[in-house]
Amino acid sequence: MKDKIKEILSEYTDNEYFGKLIIRDTGILPDLEKIQVIIGPRRVGKTSAMFLTMHELKQKEQLADGQILYFNFEDERLQFRAEDLDLILQAQTELYPNLNLQDVRFFFDEVQAAPGWEKFLNRINETLTKKIWFTGSNSAVLHTKVKSVMRGRSLARELLPLSFREYCHFSGVQTGKYGKAKTQTIVAFQKYLVYGGFPETVTLDDNFLHMSYLQEYYNAMLLRDIVEYNQLSNYSYLRALYRHATTTIGKTVSIRRLFNQIKSQGYTASLNSLYEVMDMAENAYLFKRISKFDHSLLKSDKSDKKIYWIDNGLLNAITIQYTSNKGLLLENLVFWELYRKYGNVYNNNVFYYKDGTSECDFIVQTHEEKLIPVQVCWSLSGIGTKDRELKGLLKACAYSKSQQAWIICADEEDDFVLDGVNIKIIPAWKWLLFTDV
Repeated sequence: MKDKIKEILSEYTDNEYFGKLIIRDTGILPDLEKIQVIIGPRRVGKTSAMFLTMHELKQKEQLADGQILYFNFEDERLQFRAEDLDLILQAQTELYPNLNLQDVRFFFDEVQAAPGWEKFLNRINETLTKKIWFTGSNSAVLHTKVKSVMRGRSLARELLPLSFREYCHFSGVQTGKYGKAKTQTIVAFQKYLVYGGFPETVTLDDNFLHMSYLQEYYNAMLLRDIVEYNQLSNYSYLRALYRHATTTIGKTVSIRRLFNQIKSQGYTASLNSLYEVMDMAENAYLFKRISKFDHSLLKSDKSDKKIYWIDNGLLNAITIQYTSNKGLLLENLVFWELYRKYGNVYNNNVFYYKDGTSECDFIVQTHEEKLIPVQVCWSLSGIGTKDRELKGLLKACAYSKSQQAWIICADEEDDFVLDGVNIKIIPAWKWLLFTDV
């Protein structure tokens, strides 16, 4: 096995790969003396982010061969046991006998595939160096392994599908508020709304090929990050369960209701197992769930949840029901932008509001502890639509004691004060690119 590890370690010394990558704002700090975790769904560029960091380190610090160690634990040529992990250090030492391991920067990909990885990384951290970066496609590695074993010694960076700003950069779109640039921006937004922002799919012009890529991503997330990672034996009902979950965008949903739907289709699963596999799906970044806003955290935690899928393209690859429902696609998109700005792997900081007569899509808690209600509506021109959206917005403002609120639409734009609340109506593409809130 050690010879195979040497072969794998030797494969990642070629600088040519780095020049093909597009830089993203990952928040990775090459000089930080702390373990850095890059967590997020598959195929969003976690490995590329590490390669770019490796390249930056190599250029900035003039590192010699062997001072950067990269290893992918999902390499199919090896099946690790916990006792095999030290072979990586042995192989590196034999490949570069004149190099001290304390001078090496360690980069490990998809660590969740290796049993015992957490204690292995902790040993490197305690005995060799704190210059360690690793990725994972399941946030459970943070909630459980890192939290319990590394005891606050790591810093998490979350990498998601492209924001609209990044999407335009990847697509080469010249964005702007006026003239030709505005037209190009709106065309790009319409495509982004339906096809999403997984980096590898951005430049695909063939819609069938695009959806095929996304369906393969979904299969990998389902089978590798949910079934295999959690060692599930009964998983025949998972596709049906998650397909039901795709129908709930914009609605509150209870696990019991999903349980009844699964049962009616003849699947055998316990209610408790559904709670567990929904948690597993969230850990694998299929979706995020948000709670009802309440000044009591206990009541908020116990409320029915709303589900928002990781990417509109992935959502449309699983079910066709949203391809023409741009209002719900917009709501899904807006949630993820709010999450990018104010959430993190430990706290969403995004809630929904609902009382007996009204709803507001989101209440977001900013970094300054401000609460801002946000409504999402494709168009306010329908009969009674604007009044309904404003009613829910104002009730959310009253309950959260907020004097600022937003309505995000496709085209409308306005700015006014109503009942003491500063309300801003703004087109989604402009909000995504040119505002801070």
